[in-house]
Amino acid sequence: MTILRHTHAPRDEILRNFAPFASPEQIRGMVIGNDLDSVISACYLKQRFGWDVVATYDYATLWAAGEPGFGANLAAGAYLALDLDIYHPQIYSIGHHIIEHHHSDRLPGHARTLNPNCLRGVTISNFRRKYPLATIHFLLWLFDEEPASRDGRVAVWLADSAYINAQAHRFAENARDWVDNYLSCGFLSRTLPLVDTPDFERILQTRLFPALAGNPLCSNSGQVVSRHLGLSGYQGQWRDPNAQRDSVLDLFGRIAKITGWNPPDLPNRFRGVCGQRQTLSLKEILSKYGSLDTFLESEKVFSYVFPYRDSVNFTKGIIE
Repeated sequence: MTILRHTHAPRDEILRNFAPFASPEQIRGMVIGNDLDSVISACYLKQRFGWDVVATYDYATLWAAGEPGFGANLAAGAYLALDLDIYHPQIYSIGHHIIEHHHSDRLPGHARTLNPNCLRGVTISNFRRKYPLATIHFLLWLFDEEPASRDGRVAVWLADSAYINAQAHRFAENARDWVDNYLSCGFLSRTLPLVDTPDFERILQTRLFPALAGNPLCSNSGQVVSRHLGLSGYQGQWRDPNAQRDSVLDLFGRIAKITGWNPPDLPNRFRGVCGQRQTLSLKEILSKYGSLDTFLESEKVFSYVFPYRDSVNFTKGIIE
């Protein structure tokens, strides 16, 4: 099961029980996701613990440094998977997808997973209560910190389009519940009411977007649109960190300048391990395997998420 599952644990208890934060000297680097939230979160943890990036993962391909022993180190828990939900009993990961079908799920592959949904007992049965913010919000709550500059504080709300999720036409009530009843800290409590205002969106439009617009990974297109000015995009996703290396490094540099946090080092070259990414309905899984646990074990799943309450996206073939 996940760390402190269903306990509503306070942050001091989480920090004591999650080994990468209790003993950061044991972590040799970060495996990160492939978007703006991952970049901001990696800059924050580089600033706090000095960790560098050793790999990126987009839930289809693991792009890793070509150094000898990477796979063994990954499987031994030497790295932190950041902004990712990895299903492996030895890998430490921090993510925020819904990964539980039912409270009876054992989920042994999530023994080292830290996930706010699991902390609060959010499963597919109460999907609308899903954590609505980004990984960086969770980290800043844990350590009770915030960027020093106004632009840095605004950039945090851009991650995963969290400012849109927190607006009235999206999931404002759920966002307020999370901040008021669990993630209570000065930064989030103070800034949450501001994100659903034209003034906040104008700061994004006139300061943050121009600061990111020169990067090829950032565009003004996206799946969701803000309530006041119709803003969207700037999520900085990449597909191939070798072919897009200059753009990825540039994005880290821009975020470091905006937030005041140090950018982590990245490998000079990545080697891609392509997994098999598939989608199945939950009904199919339960009919064939009887339980989520049996499915995950039988298929040797490396990562999975519930994008909706009735379907599972999963990847296998990364680690045998």
